[in-house]
Amino acid sequence: MAFREVGLMQVADILRRWQAGDSARTIARGTGLARDTVGKYLHEAQRLGLTSRGLPPTNGQLLALSRLGRTAPPARAAPQAALLEPHRERIAKWLQEEKLQLTRIVELLEPDVEVTYMTLHRFVRSHGLAAAVRDTVRMADTAPGEVAQFDFGRLGRLTNPETGKYQLIWAMNIVLIFSRHQFVWPLIHQTLEEVIAGLEAAWAFFSGIPRRLIFDNFPAAVAGADALNPVFTRAFLEYSQARGFIADPARVRKPTDKPHTERNVQYVRERLWKGGSFTDLADAREQARRWCVEVAGQRIHGTTRKLPLVAFRDEERNHLLPYDGLPYAVPLWGQVTVHPDHHIAFRYAIYSVPYDTCPPGVHLEVRLDRDLIRIYRRSELVKSHPRQPKGGRHTDPADYPPGRTAYVLRAPDYVVRAAAGQGPFVGLFAERLLSGDFPWAKLRQGQKLLRLSDRYTAARLDAACERALAVDLIDVTRVERMLKQALEQEPLPGESPPPRMVEIPSARFAREGKAFDHRYRPLQKQQPVEVLL
Repeated sequence: MAFREVGLMQVADILRRWQAGDSARTIARGTGLARDTVGKYLHEAQRLGLTSRGLPPTNGQLLALSRLGRTAPPARAAPQAALLEPHRERIAKWLQEEKLQLTRIVELLEPDVEVTYMTLHRFVRSHGLAAAVRDTVRMADTAPGEVAQFDFGRLGRLTNPETGKYQLIWAMNIVLIFSRHQFVWPLIHQTLEEVIAGLEAAWAFFSGIPRRLIFDNFPAAVAGADALNPVFTRAFLEYSQARGFIADPARVRKPTDKPHTERNVQYVRERLWKGGSFTDLADAREQARRWCVEVAGQRIHGTTRKLPLVAFRDEERNHLLPYDGLPYAVPLWGQVTVHPDHHIAFRYAIYSVPYDTCPPGVHLEVRLDRDLIRIYRRSELVKSHPRQPKGGRHTDPADYPPGRTAYVLRAPDYVVRAAAGQGPFVGLFAERLLSGDFPWAKLRQGQKLLRLSDRYTAARLDAACERALAVDLIDVTRVERMLKQALEQEPLPGESPPPRMVEIPSARFAREGKAFDHRYRPLQKQQPVEVLL
């Protein structure tokens, strides 16, 4: 005979009927209990001081009476669980070595024994064949618009319509914790550009941005995983600052840090991807957006017991950070080294850097966005250029050391302007030199002309050019020869030489003074005296 336990409410009903004047037989018929059971409770009630016409029982008296029905017969093994005992070693091997799930073990046991999933579950737990269930602590509820979690999960393969090859498709699943409303973004690569594109689509879908974002330590966002002090990549940190949310990576191999999206990826794969038909990646993204609204957003969530879409619209949307909707230009950060030609190379393009602050061999940081490249040294901006395509080059002549600019530009106009700065005749000489149909052929002569001022001074060069122009001698080599022989001061043709003042030194004799003393030499014919002028 099965044992029937009498609950607290039935004990209270027995006492209420007894104090109302019903007999034990009437009480047994009204409650469905045996008359002996009713008599046992009435006898114990009298022992506790209750009377049929007295005061109602207290809570302590009711608890004392309810303990009479808690003595159950000894537990016996369920018949189905007993059938699993001969298969204990097989079940242990499947669980511990082959890591099979209980649903699969139920299928494998079907030829020998038919049991339900819950029977197998109780058998495994009672015999210690599976790991003990860890106790968990339910985290406090978050405020509306406070936290979102996102995770990556593999969806399946998709045929590329252009190449005809299969592509592995991943899902970036973003869940708002308060309302459980979610957004799914299918993608191929988990690069920074693709992830930020998915986040931008999510903010547009939610019409706002959460204040904190929890995610995995994927390399595009986290350069150094650490439970206390994670190191973010500069590009993702800059993006989080631009959008105003706090990046909060989960601990490594700790799925409990983001439970709301960890298990939800399976739901997305089963309900969205499997059995679906997608033409390309754009079509998959559009179907995923509609699915988030029409299917995932309209189901009754198992925890909140609310429709996620309704809870989001009514309670959470107005608490999100504003989203301006402007496209975000994803920057690219990198490290480069200055080449001996005072240039750096980044993303297959070349850019110049200042020679004085960035000598060759120095390591620099660069930030490349859609229109501009910025170059930093020790976090200080030293140069910026317009972004160039692959194979392009952008050079600022001022970045070269003095005297090298003429070689950089290799432009006749620049040589003429630089020569005019040395003197009017130098500028005229350079203009005459580089005139004609092929000025590039004499560009090296123009560059040599500019170097002459460094060796012989600009004033002498201007005088030499004046003399060369007077005789229509447009030859840099002849101008250099003039400067070497100091001929730039010679009179021009048709000009009389200027008067020259000659200083005559004091007269002196070529012989000694005693040679003119007649007392010491014989008288002879006087010779003319030579005077050195």
